[in-house]
Amino acid sequence: MSKPLMVHVITNFSAMGGGEMMLARFIKETEDKYEHILIALMKISDTYQEALDICKVHYAFHWNGLNSFLVLIKLNRLIQELSPKQIQCWMYHANVFTSLSILTIRNKPQVFWGIHHSLSSMKDESITTKISLFLSKVLVKNVTGVIYCAHSSKVQHEKFGINNSNVHVIANGVFLDKFQPNPELHQPTVIGFAGRYHPAKGYPYLFETMGLLKDENIIFKIAGSGASFENVDVKALFEQYQLDAEKVHLLDQISDMPTFYQSIDAFLMTSITEGFPNVLVEAMASGLPCISTNVGDAQYIVQDLGAIVPPRNAPALAEAILAYVRQTEAEKHALKQATRERVEQNFSIETVSGQYIQVWSQQA
Repeated sequence: MSKPLMVHVITNFSAMGGGEMMLARFIKETEDKYEHILIALMKISDTYQEALDICKVHYAFHWNGLNSFLVLIKLNRLIQELSPKQIQCWMYHANVFTSLSILTIRNKPQVFWGIHHSLSSMKDESITTKISLFLSKVLVKNVTGVIYCAHSSKVQHEKFGINNSNVHVIANGVFLDKFQPNPELHQPTVIGFAGRYHPAKGYPYLFETMGLLKDENIIFKIAGSGASFENVDVKALFEQYQLDAEKVHLLDQISDMPTFYQSIDAFLMTSITEGFPNVLVEAMASGLPCISTNVGDAQYIVQDLGAIVPPRNAPALAEAILAYVRQTEAEKHALKQATRERVEQNFSIETVSGQYIQVWSQQA
């Protein structure tokens, strides 16, 4: 018996974003259930080679903004040729291009939008994103359904005017076997942070927090592109707070995140804006309590298995870290188990994939 076809249209399949990672994980998890075809408006990267190898075929249109009309025509022709019953889109531009491209198709496929972005500040968005958002207000009325990765994102977009009668929130999922708790606790306590150097990640508050705790017996491990002395801004922050390189390890970008999580005791997130922070789920799958700012779906993910504090508040972050450090070993081990169990019950790729399939099946 042949498997049903699912066509995925994504803005870019070469970046390391949450939408890209979720699509790659979904394809790997459901290769026995669907015949996948992937269309990237921009590029395709071998970062996701495992998922690409599973796809029946994949396409990249090298969209650069200037060739928008040409890409629209290519997408229209390809969709007509493939003649799918359903299309799942991933991210704004893919949503808009797909909806525009099917306008002239007689037997239109069902189109599901995927929104993997927070909408906390329009002024920070690019011109093409702003155009996509305003077009989305009109085009969304004709799509079969909209899937958000975060409850906070759903609220933000509906307030902006992107409204559809068939809306779902499906979290990003993780492969549970990839992330495993380390049964041991480190001495001294090791606090980990992972995030690229970007205003959204709150680096000034991260360094202020470490500055407040520099006399405590705590080691910090900071991972992410730009987290190195080669970054003049990071170097300036390090010097401003007179930090000790023995106690603050700048690791830059690392590829082996599971090993990173196993090398720390608790995870710190200082972001000032997020949608669905995948790092919190990965950290909790690794048995790590999370100390996070109250952004995006952080509160929903962490619940009471860590600490949620207001954004841009280094003293509150520092106090939450100290509260964790002061817990007994028994309390810390209990937290390890509870955080892992929360991810097993709510954020496994198996659970999340089933939720996508259920949404599609309801409309088939």
